Amino acid sequence: MSEGAAASTRTSSASVGIAVVAIMTALRCALFILALLIQIDGFSATWARDYSPIPLLPIDVSAGALEAVLLIGLLVLSLLSIWGLVRRREWGWTLAIITAGVTLTLNLGWWANGEPRYLSMLANTIAVFYLNQRDLRAVFKVGG
Repeated sequence: MSEGAAASTRTSSASVGIAVVAIMTALRCALFILALLIQIDGFSATWARDYSPIPLLPIDVSAGALEAVLLIGLLVLSLLSIWGLVRRREWGWTLAIITAGVTLTLNLGWWANGEPRYLSMLANTIAVFYLNQRDLRAVFKVGG
């Protein structure tokens, strides 16, 4: 295989990896939005509570307000990471790995508590897996 063909293959696989991570991050954003909708009582589907990365208290309780701020912060950082990934910026990769790691940590806490969040765990595990692929790391010039 020529050097040009190998570079093209790496670029192609990195593009697929970026797309997969962006889709998994968008799924994470959807779960954050769902949790926020539940928290403000604008959406009362009880099945949806199982997808929140944090326990949902009423927003008029101080802990509930703190949870809303945390969810909004994670949502904004996740949306920024999608933008950075699509634009192929190093900070996009960094935000993506941090937000996936934080959400995965929250999910592991739920799992240890006996209330696993399997969909969120799967999406974030896939994102971390792709973010750590050699071709994707090379595109974002991270690691060695």
